[in-house]
Amino acid sequence: MLPYFKRAENNQRFANDFHGDQGPLGVSNPISPLPICEAYFRAGQEMGIPFNPDFNGASQEGVGYYQLTQKDARRSSASVAYLKPIRARKNLTVRTDVLVTRVVVEKGRAVGVEVVDKPGGEKTILRAEREVIVSSGAIGSPKLLMQSGIGPADHLQSVGVTPVHDLPGVGSNMQDHLDLFVIAECTGDHTYDNYAKLHRTMWAGLQYLLLKKGPVASSLFETGGFWYADPTAASPDIQFHLGLGSGIEAGVEKLNNPGVTLNSAFLRPRSRGTVRLKSADPADHPLIDPNYWSDPYDRDMSIKGLRLAREIMRQKALQPYVLREVLPGPALQSDADLVDYACCTSKTDHHPVGTCRMGHDAMAVVTPDLRLRGIEGLRICDASVMPRVPSSNTNAPTIMVGEKGADLILGREPLPPAVFKGNQAA
Repeated sequence: MLPYFKRAENNQRFANDFHGDQGPLGVSNPISPLPICEAYFRAGQEMGIPFNPDFNGASQEGVGYYQLTQKDARRSSASVAYLKPIRARKNLTVRTDVLVTRVVVEKGRAVGVEVVDKPGGEKTILRAEREVIVSSGAIGSPKLLMQSGIGPADHLQSVGVTPVHDLPGVGSNMQDHLDLFVIAECTGDHTYDNYAKLHRTMWAGLQYLLLKKGPVASSLFETGGFWYADPTAASPDIQFHLGLGSGIEAGVEKLNNPGVTLNSAFLRPRSRGTVRLKSADPADHPLIDPNYWSDPYDRDMSIKGLRLAREIMRQKALQPYVLREVLPGPALQSDADLVDYACCTSKTDHHPVGTCRMGHDAMAVVTPDLRLRGIEGLRICDASVMPRVPSSNTNAPTIMVGEKGADLILGREPLPPAVFKGNQAA
């Protein structure tokens, strides 16, 4: 898969065996890091975690700066990289505020999609000349399939949808990273919390307009790392994100004084969840059950990751910046206390995958060439096809799936694989 990652990438810093510099997607290092970021690196090193200049290179383990999908201090999203340059193509139509209600299947073949442009509006069928490609993500793709009668027949019947094709794996195998966090009060204005004041907000805007630097050019989570909850793991199983503020997490109020957040997430969960229909109405949101910690191993590793985050925040290198831990708080020390804390405060890392997974077994939804099993003319191309959640963020892997999927759809020869000798690609 490495050649497809490289083909997508226009890396502003690295052009080597692990990175591309000719692709559409701008990738760069943070341009305005704060001094607390360097202190965090030193804190990790005090714990024996090395500094790593490139998590996406020969080795993942360590602390360092994340590479961001930015170019020239602006977000380089998949839309900016892929869609914006081709908006004028005559064979491309982009429609917004349209709800796709189902994939239309006739005689075992997907022939188009049914859409409405407003609730209760007239239904229109858009017919495909070759194939229907569904790219609605790990939540939207299984929902659309089930609305179309493609999925576990017993569930479809229970909500009033007539089964068209019994495919039990649709909506199963959901995986996500669960995010836990430590929040500390700072000794001074060391994070972006200090820009909450009006005059500093205005200065931040001027910094960006004139210099393309400052908090407006920041992603807030520019610094992090990968390390081990299980010391016997073959590769890191915990990911850290240093959040440059205190009120970043949903439901958590910003501290009165500047603060900092250190998130930790267990990267290889064994728990599996589901996406199911609430009703036969396409306008209804689906029922999403990530089923976090249904396997106790995930809970144990998550708590170990949280303890690692606490330990980093207590290191000598961060003492000039960190005044005190606010959450979980010094009163919570036992595993039971930390489990209760996590149950009240943890959140999704927004990395859902796997709900239309590829494979050859009875629970697989698509084949390795992304064709839906049992229905002709229909492919799924998004994070839902990943059998397991990557030990990382999912943005780049999902874009890679799109790059590979484009070759499959167009019938192109696959890119030559990268061959590794030690830590170098041949």
